[in-house]
Formats: sequence, C-alpha cells, structure tokens
Amino acid sequence: MHTATVEKVLSVMGDRSREALQMDQDALLAEFRRAKERTPGISMLLLTTADGRALAELSDVDCDPRRLAAMTNSFLTLGETVVKELGLASADYATIATRQGNMVLIRMDSAKPMTLAALGTFDTNVAVVLFAARECAQRIAAQLQR
Repeated sequence: MHTATVEKVLSVMGDRSREALQMDQDALLAEFRRAKERTPGISMLLLTTADGRALAELSDVDCDPRRLAAMTNSFLTLGETVVKELGLASADYATIATRQGNMVLIRMDSAKPMTLAALGTFDTNVAVVLFAARECAQRIAAQLQR
C-alpha cells in the first residue's frame, strides 16, 4: 500500500490504541531509556498492541514504527501459531537473527495483550537483548497494573 494511502487511513481512523493505554507516553519512554542505559547494545524498542498498532518507540534506526508494529506482531503471532500446531507449550518469545543485529519479540500479557520488540546491535548477544527486553516488559506490565 502506498505510504500516502496509509497516512490518510491512519489520520481518518485515529490511533485509538494510544487512548486505551493506561500508561502515559513519557512513562513508557522512560522505561525504554532505562533499558537502553542498562543495555547500550539495544538500538530500538517498540511497544505495540496485539493488533499491530504502535504505542511507543525509541529507536536509533530509521524505520516507520507503524509498519514495523504490524510486521513484528504478525511474526510473533505466526510463531505462536506454529508451536500450537506442533502441540508445544505457548511461545515465550520469537527471535530474528541477522549479521547486523538480533531482534526479540515478547508477548506481554496485560488487560490488552501487547508485543515488545527489541533490536540489538550486531555485537550484542541475543541473550543479552532478550534479558533486557524481558526486564523492560515486566516493568511496563507492572506499571500498567497500577
């Protein structure tokens, strides 16, 4: 779909997902900054709704968070569907590994399911990114329960 078309649709629809979130944008970004300070190898954090809408993003890479939100959520959902089909326990997370960096996707269970995506630089171990993302997700989930 052409970018201008996406912009028009989003402007007409609005972003109702932001309204539904009980945690303000500043608090989310503070948690993202905290994660990046603790793990400097994280180059992006993105929180999305289960239907693929971007809620908050902090990134050193040039990307469209709305497009990325839809793709990362779909990727995680596909992974969850694959393990369900195989009769395995539900997926805790999904990873995408490349030579230029690793991405982890975590499903956050809250009143409204969300996905946290974290991207690590090429020299950051995927386990380090996963640990930092899980920790960040737990802090955000705790704040959402208040």
